Amino acid sequence: MGCCHSSAPVYHVYSPAAGNILRATSPLPQGDTGEETDIADVSVYLPAAGDISGAISPLAQGVDGSGNASSSSRRSSNSSRNDPVEKKKLTAAGKLRDKGFSLKQLLLFYEKYEASGQISGSTTTEEVVKDIIIPATKDGCHYMASKFMREHGGGKPAKRLASHAWKAPFINTLLNILLDATGWQRRDLTSREFETDETEYPYGMNFSLYDDGRLRAADLLKRLPSETLEKTYWLCIFAVNEHAAICGDCWKCNEQAAWAADPHAHLRANPCLLCGEQKYNPCTCGMMKTKAGDANHEIDLFHFVVGLVDALVVCLDPSLVAIRRVWCVAEIGKALKAGTVYFRFAQGLANDLTDKLWNGDDLLESVGACDATNPADKEMILKDILALDGGIDAYDAFVNRLLELSLGCARKFKDIGQIGLDAIRRMQSLDMDMTWAGEKMTSLHELIPDDSVFSTMVQLTSLRIDSGGLERLENIDALRGIGTLVRLQKLSIILSGCTQIPSIDALTCLGQLNSLLQLTLNLGFCEKITSIDALACLDPPNSLLQLTFSLAGCSQITSIDALTFNGQRKLLQKLKLNLSCCQITSIDALTFIGQLKLLQKLTLNLSCCQVADISPLSSLEALTQLEELHLNLRYMQALNANRDREMLRDRIATKLAPATKLTIHCQ
Repeated sequence: MGCCHSSAPVYHVYSPAAGNILRATSPLPQGDTGEETDIADVSVYLPAAGDISGAISPLAQGVDGSGNASSSSRRSSNSSRNDPVEKKKLTAAGKLRDKGFSLKQLLLFYEKYEASGQISGSTTTEEVVKDIIIPATKDGCHYMASKFMREHGGGKPAKRLASHAWKAPFINTLLNILLDATGWQRRDLTSREFETDETEYPYGMNFSLYDDGRLRAADLLKRLPSETLEKTYWLCIFAVNEHAAICGDCWKCNEQAAWAADPHAHLRANPCLLCGEQKYNPCTCGMMKTKAGDANHEIDLFHFVVGLVDALVVCLDPSLVAIRRVWCVAEIGKALKAGTVYFRFAQGLANDLTDKLWNGDDLLESVGACDATNPADKEMILKDILALDGGIDAYDAFVNRLLELSLGCARKFKDIGQIGLDAIRRMQSLDMDMTWAGEKMTSLHELIPDDSVFSTMVQLTSLRIDSGGLERLENIDALRGIGTLVRLQKLSIILSGCTQIPSIDALTCLGQLNSLLQLTLNLGFCEKITSIDALACLDPPNSLLQLTFSLAGCSQITSIDALTFNGQRKLLQKLKLNLSCCQITSIDALTFIGQLKLLQKLTLNLSCCQVADISPLSSLEALTQLEELHLNLRYMQALNANRDREMLRDRIATKLAPATKLTIHCQ
């Protein structure tokens, strides 16, 4: 379970050249994913004294691969400073950006209206606006100034803008923001990864977080760390005053002379007094709507807000409705010039689109066919897209290649174009979800024919690759390119359920990742793997702080000697090992754990193993800094359930700190 701290954690910087650990007082950047570290003390590994290029890197905004400001960024910046109209819009956009919300506020909002029955798994965002936002702000304000939001802290400067589709379910937007804030993968919402007690789900949850269209918001609010809950985002539906924008309007009739003669009466009426149709957003406030050019007009400021946040998060639905929306196009177009774009797929991809992807077809048709309620908006936005280097073709190439990359496919990456390549070089986080490939794929090279694609991602600090459940997958050699990611700090590789993989030799590339701080490697039920010797590459250097490793169900594994690391993992602070149902007969290799003097949390699952001697576990009594220890020893050949459990508990407990949380399960 993550811990909430009222005071700032202690940070350590380890430099092998200096030969010591230095305490630092400045806050540690959490990278672009915002993934919490779940440890009280955080260490940063410096590959060489005075050189931090391979450790924590700041968010790259408007930089090329060398870290210098890109020419397009400089042009955009200079233009904005010199144009008085642009200056006014940027000032207004800054005020709009400050009407952001925290993940905590979003979860509280969902919890309130899900409990009242106003939000379900099928409730669209436009229904949320119509039935919740507009009625709750009938005094004519934006929702962040509503009574509910004021009670929970009011508006906050947003760090990321969430681009979404009003026609998509609201829960889809919420789930995508949740994944972005936590750094979780889609499977973390619905499926179990590790069967050890109290760690079956992130932060100690042992149930599905999202099921049948319902999110367990109360549990998230209780268990997520405060630093995750306080991450801030921007949504138009919360920041824009809908009473000055859309409520009561009829886009068919609002330009007619009869409407202009008595606009307040027409705005209050429903159905429309002129065409007789029901309004999209009926309201009795009668507030006049702003227009483009008005000082308080907000609708045309969204892409300016994109330029003021750290990144754009595109909340994709299974049918990709969001990315076809004209204002989403505008936001991506703005970020493409100098910002960073992340696609999130919380609810996966529709079957017809996965078929297109496998067949090598573009997922999206040209941006020229994007959807727009107002034709004038489309004309204005496409004009901006045409002004990009390469115009519409460059935009189309970037969006399709980034979509494909987010789904683990790099077949056509060479077609991304220069402006798209510049954007990829600015990315700090990438999720590659290959689970859609199902029974189609036997080799990762079918999706990544050239593993040098990884070398273009020069700023990448976080990478998650999910190939879990690909039952025909045999070859993972395409992963060797990961070794070129010299800045990588967080890596997660999920291969669980890939029952045909015979070898993990490709993972020797992990030994090249000298800046790696957190590693998750799940090989659960890879039944043909006979050796994990490739993981001996993880020996040097000393940077790794967290390691989560599963060999559950790998019935051909008989030795875990490669996990000894020769005692080199001296800075490791959190370790989770799931070795259940393996054929190992000895756990002597685990004595290395006793050398991890900074270890704070340890979870070890040895259930159903054929181990005859558990005495190596006595090395755990040397872990004097341990805060939590969870051992699962069920159905082990060596154990007499009552006697051995009590002996082990007594021996370890007497050596550990009194406050250590200790659980040992033998039955």
